[in-house]
Amino acid sequence: MGTWTRARRRALAVVGATVMLVGALVPAVASAADETFTIVVLPDTQGYTVSSTYEQTMAAQTQWIVDSRAQLNTKFVIQVGDLVESWPNVNHWERASRYMKTLDDAGVPNSVLPGNHDLDITTGESSTYDSYFPPSRYSAASWNSPTVSYGGYLGQNQFGPDGIDRKNKDSYSLLTVGDTKLLLLSLEFESPAYTLAWAQRVLDAHPDRKVILATHGFINTGGTRATHVIRTDVTPVSAVTLWNDFVAQNCSIFLVVNGHWHDGDIGEARRTDPNSCGTPVHQILSNYQSRANGGNGWLRYYTFDPAAGTVDAFTYSPTLQQYETDAGSRFTLPVDLEPGTDEVLLAGGSTWKWRNSTQAWPTGWTTLGFDDSGWGSGRAPLGWGTGAVTSIDLGPPSTNRARAMLFRTTVTLADIDELSGVTVSTRADDGVAVWVNGTLLGTSHLQSPAPTSATYADAVRSTSVATADPAVFAVPSGLLREGANVIAASAHVNYRGTPDSTFDLVMTARRTTVDPPQDPPGAPAATATATSPTSVDIAWSPGPGGAVSGVEVSRPGMTTLTGTGATGVVTDAAAPAGSAVSYAVVAIGPDGARSAATTVSVTTPPAATPVPVTLVRSDAAWRFRYAAGAWPTGWTGVAFDDTAWGQGAAPLGFGSGITTVVDVPPPTTQRPISMLFRTSFTVTDPAKLSELVLTARADDGAVVTVNGVEVGRLRMPATAVTSTTYATAAPNTAAAVASPLVIPIPASSLRAGVNVIAVSTHLNYRSTPGVSFVATLEGKTLP
Repeated sequence: MGTWTRARRRALAVVGATVMLVGALVPAVASAADETFTIVVLPDTQGYTVSSTYEQTMAAQTQWIVDSRAQLNTKFVIQVGDLVESWPNVNHWERASRYMKTLDDAGVPNSVLPGNHDLDITTGESSTYDSYFPPSRYSAASWNSPTVSYGGYLGQNQFGPDGIDRKNKDSYSLLTVGDTKLLLLSLEFESPAYTLAWAQRVLDAHPDRKVILATHGFINTGGTRATHVIRTDVTPVSAVTLWNDFVAQNCSIFLVVNGHWHDGDIGEARRTDPNSCGTPVHQILSNYQSRANGGNGWLRYYTFDPAAGTVDAFTYSPTLQQYETDAGSRFTLPVDLEPGTDEVLLAGGSTWKWRNSTQAWPTGWTTLGFDDSGWGSGRAPLGWGTGAVTSIDLGPPSTNRARAMLFRTTVTLADIDELSGVTVSTRADDGVAVWVNGTLLGTSHLQSPAPTSATYADAVRSTSVATADPAVFAVPSGLLREGANVIAASAHVNYRGTPDSTFDLVMTARRTTVDPPQDPPGAPAATATATSPTSVDIAWSPGPGGAVSGVEVSRPGMTTLTGTGATGVVTDAAAPAGSAVSYAVVAIGPDGARSAATTVSVTTPPAATPVPVTLVRSDAAWRFRYAAGAWPTGWTGVAFDDTAWGQGAAPLGFGSGITTVVDVPPPTTQRPISMLFRTSFTVTDPAKLSELVLTARADDGAVVTVNGVEVGRLRMPATAVTSTTYATAAPNTAAAVASPLVIPIPASSLRAGVNVIAVSTHLNYRSTPGVSFVATLEGKTLP
């Protein structure tokens, strides 16, 4: 059977793959374990480490990763090779190591791998890579923890004898985020056979983890997997071979990231192909080394949302501080990281009944009740030519051949309600049609969408092409049944003389265990207690019946409240005051089942009526300072010591209507421009205050602060104010009384305890005949 059969067997151990061509992702149920998280891919850095000219660009990249870690919830950083320009040059390695150490020192998990510039492509060795990035750098890293850890390397003999020690050139790490379990696999450039043999042992040892593969060269700027190789120390593996023999055969690999390829400013590409299980594998290139300044710091990061089933790709430059937003740089792809088990319902290489005849197809041959006892039987692949295990050719001459071969097999299924995302993947050269229980799923490469024994395939497809590009069909929900199910297929040739015509098929599904229905909860026991005129506590405990995981509480005009737990309390903080209020309390079971409602009532007390309160009277005592020179530091703050200042009742100043005279001896030419005033008042509970208004009268101008924060100014310029700032006008006392400064003060600006109002008043000119200041603070308070 070859690698295609082995792929199907490995698929039995796959966890969490996304089914291709289903039409829509299965809606995910969000939970606390479904947190979004980010993985950063650091592309080729050789343009930064080659000299001191641009090394600070790599410094900016790794520092930005550290600085944005909390915001992006960054869990891992993958470097994809070509850390340096020249592997023997220790100066290049010193720079690469120094800036990757920024991640190490901050505890950011990370990995590296060697590109073609990081090792000798004629020997495969790199003593400098081994010296600066040994396994011990990662196994002893501070970031190792139960949720993220360095897993191991080729040469550790972790899963049996490795036969070679590549140190940290091939490694893997394990990452768990909530319910998402990942394996991050890093493979050296043009991975030889010993690398892939080790990598297969790693994946086989972790069947419960989805895999991100990082390698240096995979797809190029045209989105093509390369066939060209340059290593001469071993038989290297091209990207095409890596896909066919490893990636496509391991259905746990859902994402491949690489660098290496660039074409001028172009350094991005992506493609998505189904693997041998029919599930999509995203392959993404990001490499910016040919852009200005060694790459201008461009990097790529991926934010995974397990609940939504998506990964968002972003391209950002920390040095330019900008995103690249074209379709090749900012995109969203479907991924499936939800817990669940992919199950092979029909493995490749299974035994099929077959019919190869030029006669018309028998009636009902795709249905369950059809009698196929007269048909041949054999193990797939069936057909003739390359790769056929069971030969069913009609023999020469080729003109005797039928245009289509027929195949049937029966699959017995149990607990089909646990299955979702069922797909059928077929290898058929040249064309194929597939039925399940008599219903046509679809056709591929046929001249007619309603095939018959006379239908030719519309193209010639070699066995290798058919193997690499299987036809994938989704099985609609409800088509499968408990017990026996018939899978039928017709494989069609493009021309009778074709040297190869083979067929095989695999059917896979996601199986999620369905718990048996639970007893619904009974109506809960509940009470309602008014704790204030507008606040009611509703408490509950389980009634008879099934388990209770929470409740819903509602009343007319209120948004439904939810509470968790078998017992608990929720609060209606907007209940109507002085009213009879009724609540419906419904218990919710762990499976979402709802109970009958329990009604509880309570009468809330009437709301308290706020009463007027004066916090600062018009004749309040104020501390004052009238002196030349700069104002003392912090004079508006609560903690400032004003005991050395003068003190007197308002109004304060000089001229007519003054209670406390504040002036300096003649001549008026020596008068300071500004006077300072402070008074304090005590508040027990600011939350009880409302409708606060500060009214200040000042001639000529004033700037008012509360607890050190300016709240208003009167007849003053809008710029910063000092001891020598003049007022913008000179009203007399009567005019000042007629146009006071009135400022609403939010209760949140006050604090429990001592509060301070501080005011600077300013002259418009020194010889003014009168200056006066008085202020009040009034509002309402709850008794």
